[in-house]
Amino acid sequence: MGRRGVWLAGIAVLALVAGGCDSSTDEAGASTLFRLQTGDCFRSSAGTSGRTVEIKDVTTVPCADAHDGEVFAVVAHPAAKDATYPGDDAVADFASGECLTRFTDYTGATYDDSDLQVATVRPDHDSWADKDDRDVACVLYQQGATLTGSRRKV
Repeated sequence: MGRRGVWLAGIAVLALVAGGCDSSTDEAGASTLFRLQTGDCFRSSAGTSGRTVEIKDVTTVPCADAHDGEVFAVVAHPAAKDATYPGDDAVADFASGECLTRFTDYTGATYDDSDLQVATVRPDHDSWADKDDRDVACVLYQQGATLTGSRRKV
């Protein structure tokens, strides 16, 4: 019996929000603006209150420090570089499926048996089309609380 779904709104660290950033970032593409990697921890000035988090709200921190989220996987969407954006729901479904599949390998616990939630960082229409952004990051968080230390199994 599943106790909850993936936060489909996601902690969408939207690279497209960076329209006001310097041109070297724009030329390099969305994924270099905020390069989420497996094992990265971050704080967000917006917390994990169920709203979309913009790139300007996020600061990476050592996992030993208090943090709002921890990236436990980064997965590339299989669509070709020139593929049309499949839509928000399709990208969200892909992201949640891939993240749930990888949860146990990273944490050592099943999703249903953990106290953690999963959010996704995924491309939207603009970053997909303008930046060829296909990366989805899977993020652990705890509703209403901060994390301290990595949740990666040893």
